[in-house]
Amino acid sequence: MDLREQNKIQKKRILVITHQLSRTGAPIVLLDMIHVFWEHGYQIEVITMLDGELREELEKMQIPITVQEHFLQQADEFFAYAREFQFIVANTLVTFEAIHLLKYMQIPVLWWLHEGRQYFEYFQKVLPDFRELPPNIHVFSVGHYVRQVIEELYGITTELLHFGIEDEYKDHQKNTENKVRFLTAGTYSKVKAQDILVEAIRKLPKDYQQRAEFFFCGNEQMYDESIFLPVKKLSEEYENVTLLHQLSRTETLEWMERCDCLVVPSRIDPIPTVAVEMMMKGNLCLCTEVCGIAHYIEDGVNGFTVPAEDVQALSEKLVYIIENNCRLEDIRLAGREIYELYFSKQVFEPKVLELAEKYT
Repeated sequence: MDLREQNKIQKKRILVITHQLSRTGAPIVLLDMIHVFWEHGYQIEVITMLDGELREELEKMQIPITVQEHFLQQADEFFAYAREFQFIVANTLVTFEAIHLLKYMQIPVLWWLHEGRQYFEYFQKVLPDFRELPPNIHVFSVGHYVRQVIEELYGITTELLHFGIEDEYKDHQKNTENKVRFLTAGTYSKVKAQDILVEAIRKLPKDYQQRAEFFFCGNEQMYDESIFLPVKKLSEEYENVTLLHQLSRTETLEWMERCDCLVVPSRIDPIPTVAVEMMMKGNLCLCTEVCGIAHYIEDGVNGFTVPAEDVQALSEKLVYIIENNCRLEDIRLAGREIYELYFSKQVFEPKVLELAEKYT
């Protein structure tokens, strides 16, 4: 019997509730949390409101999965099931129905929130009042931006729980070609604002356009047409603009190694996972000031920031990076320090295990 199996005999049961199992930011970092619990022998089961590609990863760990879209209509069944666990993790704001039921139980709940202000406002009428949550519901914000939103809307301060990413840094060969490569990864949506990047690329002086390549990846089956079509048109008009389509996490990380800089042009973004992953890879990150990761970035020191929706500022920053790419190694190294200090598994793992032991 291996050590994990020995631990499993002694460890308590954890129920994890998530809104979906898609290969998007919040479910991916939740999977990293589940991995930590699993590696330390906790018995885990998962309820997801929507199935997805991450099911395969959970099945590899032989974790039972239940798909359940709603909770309130099945309250009695949920109460009976939830009583079997000593600790519950609810991931994202969308699991609010489960929280409404868990308020009436004594089981400790870690409610991990990742959303921007617009989601709190959209769900305002159905969310529980954060000021009146019972003591068994412990709210954690994934970053400073989310914590600030909750403080402004409800007047309470939540604890921070950054996600933690496994270190997959490789001393990969840097891009030695003449062209500087920029990568953008994310759902084609108003929030992610790829349309702003399209305009910024079009504004580049011709000689700088010729010195750069731009790669876009995202789901082309589900998208905001007003955002995706400008990207598609740009790729058809510019030989140096490529659609990579939707990539797996492994493929995305491989592309991060091939590129020089990740661009996050979001109109709002609590903590873009891809930005942390790019820093983990030891490469540049350029994001808007409204991104949660910008809290840790000093422009020109450990990364680059620009105001949101400022096409001119974004275009000028692209020019700067193209012009100075070979002289930005110190910034790359300083960016990786952000990952090591705040978002590494070495920091995340003891924090998560401490919470599991504290609340059980």
